[in-house]
Amino acid sequence: RNMVIDFGDIKDVVKGWIDRELDHKMILRHDDPLVTPMQGLGEPVYLLDSNPTVERIARLIFEVSRQQGLPVTRVTVWETPTSWATYAA
Repeated sequence: RNMVIDFGDIKDVVKGWIDRELDHKMILRHDDPLVTPMQGLGEPVYLLDSNPTVERIARLIFEVSRQQGLPVTRVTVWETPTSWATYAA
């Protein structure tokens, strides 16, 4: 198709994972004191080994994309229209 990968394929893989794993979930560090109460209430939680900063989330999406076989070189996550972080390897 004269392209490295179709954007639709990227969207299916990456957006699908984000929708399943991160969307509408409280993203917390695994040892955050809110983990147990949130889980006890049945609230959806996604746990990380480090603080859930935008930098860490960009790295997480990068790593998951690579694990899914995508030839990703960098991921940028925006918190606001003027605040973002990029992870690249």
